Amino acid sequence: MSNPDDGKADKGAEDDIIDKVDATQDKDSPEIVYEIRYKNDDGEHVFSRPLPRPAKEIEQPVGVQPPVMKVVDVRSTWLESDAPEFVDAAAAKTEKPSKDSLSETEDKSDSSGDKTKQDKPIKLPPFESQLGSYIEITSPAVLEALRCVVDYAPGHDFGARSATIYWPYSILAHNDDVLAEYQKRFEHPKCASAACPNKHASRHIGIVRNFVKETIGTAIEDERKRHARGMATFEMLWLLYQPGIDMLADKGDIGEHQPYVMGTLDCDVLNGTIRSYSIGLWNMRANSRYIGPCYYNTTIKPFAGEVPINSLKAYPFEYRTKSKVWGEKAEARAYFEERGHTFYKLRKQGSWEFRGYTTTFPRRPVEGLVVSDPDQYFADTAEDLGLESGFETENDMLFDRHCCDDCREIIKPQRRPFKFSGYSNINPHQVSSLKDHQYFLCDRSAQAYVMKQRKWSDLDVAGFRPAQYDKNMLDTLVLEDPHVKELVRSLTNKYLLGLKAEAAREAHLGEKDSNVHDTDSNTAWSPDFVKGKGEGLIFLLHGKPGVGKTYTAECIAANAERPLLTVTCADIGTDPQQIEDNLVRFFKRAKAWNAILLIDEADIFMEHRRVQDLERNSLVAGFLRAMEYYQGILFLTTNRVGMFDEAFISRINLTIYYPPFSTKARAEVWESFFSKLEREREGKIRVHNNTRAYVEESDELSALQWNGREIRNAFQIAVALAETEGEKDSRGSIIIKKEHIRATVDMSKAFKKYLKELHNKDEDAMAALRGNRNDSRSILNSSEHREFR
Repeated sequence: MSNPDDGKADKGAEDDIIDKVDATQDKDSPEIVYEIRYKNDDGEHVFSRPLPRPAKEIEQPVGVQPPVMKVVDVRSTWLESDAPEFVDAAAAKTEKPSKDSLSETEDKSDSSGDKTKQDKPIKLPPFESQLGSYIEITSPAVLEALRCVVDYAPGHDFGARSATIYWPYSILAHNDDVLAEYQKRFEHPKCASAACPNKHASRHIGIVRNFVKETIGTAIEDERKRHARGMATFEMLWLLYQPGIDMLADKGDIGEHQPYVMGTLDCDVLNGTIRSYSIGLWNMRANSRYIGPCYYNTTIKPFAGEVPINSLKAYPFEYRTKSKVWGEKAEARAYFEERGHTFYKLRKQGSWEFRGYTTTFPRRPVEGLVVSDPDQYFADTAEDLGLESGFETENDMLFDRHCCDDCREIIKPQRRPFKFSGYSNINPHQVSSLKDHQYFLCDRSAQAYVMKQRKWSDLDVAGFRPAQYDKNMLDTLVLEDPHVKELVRSLTNKYLLGLKAEAAREAHLGEKDSNVHDTDSNTAWSPDFVKGKGEGLIFLLHGKPGVGKTYTAECIAANAERPLLTVTCADIGTDPQQIEDNLVRFFKRAKAWNAILLIDEADIFMEHRRVQDLERNSLVAGFLRAMEYYQGILFLTTNRVGMFDEAFISRINLTIYYPPFSTKARAEVWESFFSKLEREREGKIRVHNNTRAYVEESDELSALQWNGREIRNAFQIAVALAETEGEKDSRGSIIIKKEHIRATVDMSKAFKKYLKELHNKDEDAMAALRGNRNDSRSILNSSEHREFR
């Protein structure tokens, strides 16, 4: 940076500008005007100095067009206003007055020895730094050409009387080929109107193109040779970033490049040197209503020498190579288009299987069933995304507005329509499909409700698959009474069939179609005289922990091919003022998602009401009201059924008791885990026959009376121990031995002994003493149910 007090700073640069002007400008008709503009520290314009002489003093010959363009050099100064004592160096150089032009007074003063104007010392207006330069195109013919051939130029307005293009004039360099073709068509114009500006189109376009070529043409040629080798330099990096081309960018610096469109490019220039690039890229994202372009800005800092183009955080799509994301180079576009199809489907409500990662930091693995519902997501989060507008249509009035009819015929074949027309404000509920390029640009992230975590997450679209339900899960459910399983299955299937028939009836409401009325035989009949009341199917599953209550709901949901929406006390809250609203919200969500609802450990909402506890009474009453009008399948689970308020009992359609496992039931649970492991890890790990015999016949294991959850945990530990030891059989399979299970048995035995000594009772006796449940009852009476409707 030059010293602001040094009036002669950068005098050599000043002379270079003047020499260029003298070499290129027609003295009779200045087609390029040069100017220096000074700005203060606040960026406000202070004053300007024309070069080589003020334009107002240039006498334009009759019939000559105004200047084609103006070249402006911008500098910063500490001056707050123009200072007359500073004489413009260029004016002094080119306009030293002749002796004949001096006034009589000046002649006398000159002859008397006083200094005349030409003898005054030349002082440049002081400046601190060169802020950059730009050209201002004023030729209507050149502006018409740019409107015609440039199909996408964000940040540039070629529809006004002039257009400003900043150094390094990238929009002109990127479109030089099409401008040259346009120029060629006007080499011999046949304009019918003398006022048609396109009479000068070929010459004016040539002036602009030649100026760019003389200024940066050599540097462009050298850089394009580097591009051919897949390399680039920082100083000429702007040449890669042509607006409208497909790009790959690593948003968030996570090592994964995603597709974008090159939008805006800003160069931070000081003293003729680019200090950094600010790049505006956009892809297709979604808000609560539409899909459309959304900008993402990134900055590229300086680097030395040449670097591979595909090592940049943002580079043109054509320079891609093989990647772990899209595979081979040739497969990249098809990969992103296929992912875009999934993104578009996710804009509607539906159930999906997901296996992948979140897209927000810290990135976490997610696996399991998820639900997409954009309307519900934006309603829950109160967040929305601002999308870019202006991509719908092009403005036809911008074209041909200064032309005669003959020129229009020349321009028409050259005209390039707006490249991204129709890319904004796309309504997925009205537009059934997108263009391939729009699919290609769809964002990698989509919001979905993760059922296991009970919250919304931003998920990688590549991890979504159509929902898969294991209808055989119900066969793995171990119950003491085998008839209970079939009863629950039959009731849920019948109820869901009724809901489907009801939905079909509502869809055809008002239509005179006799087939619609046939569905009435499938709809569920309600004995209630109040419409909408008591139309749900509610199950109460009670018993000690780990005997299959929650797993029953999971199996029924899988069998019905519906998502299971699990709700806990943390989701509903305990504030009586909010509990009913929260319950209604989850009930509506379950209905909208065609989900089966599970309220786990529901006893906190269903405990006995007490006269003196008004808050507890309000909580229970709110839960009762919400449950009364729920239309769907609801599972309630508890291990403290003895604490229930009696009002709930009459609102439950089916009550199922889950007694402690018998020895036979435990053996079935063990075998189900053994089979699952060997099926999923076939050939890699197996259970030794002695281990199977141990879990079936061991007295010490039977004495522990493990429930299903304890069996699962013990087996999980045994697998981990076996894999750590790594002992294999002759076929190379890791062996799970009984010693791996006994490690957990010993610890469990010691802990249960400690608890019994502490309370002087076992778990079942303690539960009975507290009035929570009675697990000593006969297994033969393990289920009671009220007939459903």
